[in-house]
Amino acid sequence: MDEYKTSIVEKVIISVIAICFVVWSTVFIYKSSVVGIDGKRYFCLIDDAMISMRYAWNFSHGLGLVWNPGEYIEGYSNPLMTLIMSLATLIFNKSIAVLCIQILGVAFILGIAYLLMQIACHVVENEVHRYQMFIRILSFTCALSYYPLVYWSLEGMETGLLTLLLFLSILSALNYTRKHNRSQLFLMAICLGLAFLTRMDSGIFALLTFLFVLIETYKVKSAKTDITQIVSASGVYALFVAGLLAFRLAYYGELFPNTYILKLTGMSTVARIRNGIGFVMPFLKVSTFPLLLASADLIFSFQKKKLFLLSLALAAIGYQIWIGGEPWNYWRIMSPVMPIVFLLFVRAVTVIVSILSKTTFYKDYLLPNTIFPGRYVAQLIVIILTLIGLWKANSQFLKEIFFVSNPYTTSENKNHVNTAIALNELTTDDATVGVIWAGAIPYYTGRVAIDFLGKCDRYIAHLPPETSDKVEWIGMRSIPGHNKYDLNYSIVKRRPTYVQDLAWGSQDVSEWAKKYYVEIQYKGVSLFLLKNSSAVHWGKADAPSLHHYVKDIP
Repeated sequence: MDEYKTSIVEKVIISVIAICFVVWSTVFIYKSSVVGIDGKRYFCLIDDAMISMRYAWNFSHGLGLVWNPGEYIEGYSNPLMTLIMSLATLIFNKSIAVLCIQILGVAFILGIAYLLMQIACHVVENEVHRYQMFIRILSFTCALSYYPLVYWSLEGMETGLLTLLLFLSILSALNYTRKHNRSQLFLMAICLGLAFLTRMDSGIFALLTFLFVLIETYKVKSAKTDITQIVSASGVYALFVAGLLAFRLAYYGELFPNTYILKLTGMSTVARIRNGIGFVMPFLKVSTFPLLLASADLIFSFQKKKLFLLSLALAAIGYQIWIGGEPWNYWRIMSPVMPIVFLLFVRAVTVIVSILSKTTFYKDYLLPNTIFPGRYVAQLIVIILTLIGLWKANSQFLKEIFFVSNPYTTSENKNHVNTAIALNELTTDDATVGVIWAGAIPYYTGRVAIDFLGKCDRYIAHLPPETSDKVEWIGMRSIPGHNKYDLNYSIVKRRPTYVQDLAWGSQDVSEWAKKYYVEIQYKGVSLFLLKNSSAVHWGKADAPSLHHYVKDIP
């Protein structure tokens, strides 16, 4: 009966926490939306997600899985997420399709939190029942409270989907090692295969998961049968890998996406790792508390499953270092494993407080001086320590969490949406747009686009990277995905109708552009337009100096 009451209490608490998260997410989505110069509200994702949305839109409208019609270049690295996006773009208009992806992100996070609770059941199965419930609830809360994971999911990146599939595969692996149910093993393989379709680098997690299952099979009498099943499940996973590679080779003519070539070729291994270390150090600084306690718990209370879970986190950190960092310090690569770290952290804190509660200091000094009932003091201490860990890990994002400032890149998104609206009204369908931010402007205009930084341009992707200090931030000397460019090729040679900027890194074509481009104002939006372009409705522009330039058109 007590367990039944405990279960009801747990469900009520979880439901309240979930509702609060949905309300918070609704505010987040609203705050990340923008009102355009046409008075309409637009929903917009972070730039890389908007690139995927453009691929999805073209695919769902019969133009192929391409950024520009007729150009077969894989400028995305999240095939499954892009296909999911294409369902939204098939049914809804461009803005509402983006909103649907953000709502889907909310569902992803709730699913992740639920799965983390189920994983927690395996980690704390030997604890007393009331501690199990307590750790499950805290684990659920931590999954909803780690801002980088929530941010990337609500901003349309594949992070939420990848984490959901990873957690489902982890849960299936743990279930299989407990009961050796074959269906759980193949569910694990399928989820890992779908994770590979979501992002190729999830293969690291797949390797660790299969290795854990293989090691655990040696404990049982049916090891030979289990190993045969594991080999079969590995074959299922291999089908996903081979299928994606075959599709990529047939459709794009490449074994690796263009983004891989752009980000991971050209720099020396030493320079790339140095970059990665510089990027990861701030993350380690804010995540040390939960990581250290999780590691300590593993050392003093060793379990293979805890080692497996912690190894996933260490692998993500190592991989982030190997690839040389990222343009954003919102910890996209590490986000999927951080809820697991917090699960292990909560378990460690609970054990420490449980030991503390048996000491003389706790009984004689701490317990008598609290205003709370004695039976809840230990839980209160665990909650406080968990909140400290969460606060530290989220410390750089507190203004966004409490909506003191808008979500990251919202102001840039507003500029890009307004630019797209202006271009739609001021140019014809034949216009081309040259962009540094390759997401919102191409997506909302639908115009043929030129990507200055090479995600969707093979020529740029194969250039040597800029390794000087001209493209550096967040502790890196050279930013992956932003350190290859050739403005003479992208602007001088290709002459897009619209140019987002005339300088990047060590290159500046502003002097050349004075002869061929004009900066005009349209409804408060500044635009660099090609002077002699017939794709521009020049009479609509409202810049006072425009006519001076128009009369010079050859």
